[in-house]
Amino acid sequence: MNSIQVKQEFDAPVEQVFDLLSKHATYNVAFAPVQVVRVKDAADPERPDGLGSIRRMGFGPIKPIQEQITYLDVNKRIEYKLIKNPLIKHHIGIIEFEELSPNKTRVNYTIELQARAPFVSKLILAQLKLAITLGFKKLAKSVA
Repeated sequence: MNSIQVKQEFDAPVEQVFDLLSKHATYNVAFAPVQVVRVKDAADPERPDGLGSIRRMGFGPIKPIQEQITYLDVNKRIEYKLIKNPLIKHHIGIIEFEELSPNKTRVNYTIELQARAPFVSKLILAQLKLAITLGFKKLAKSVA
């Protein structure tokens, strides 16, 4: 299984960083010009972007990528999976939050991916690693 890992430190409390990264709309800022919209709310009305929620990603009216939140442990971990994508056999994202001090948080973001076509997985993962690294740097500056 191919995977990548991105680590980023934020000069903010873990609660603030978790709150930021647990909202689908945050990824509009992190990964612009890619657009992210929630298309299905979670069962918990207090956390509509939480467990069971589904987001779509893409450009303008074309948003072919769908991800569903499959696990959420507040201030600790978020997991999601890609759904309904004929080109990807397996895609899991894991975002872990680690409090380094009261005002410093490390985020560890791991993605496992297996495309249906050979050699495509590494190419997709390389692009994702670059986008996530740049996006997380941008978000870290926004909370500092």
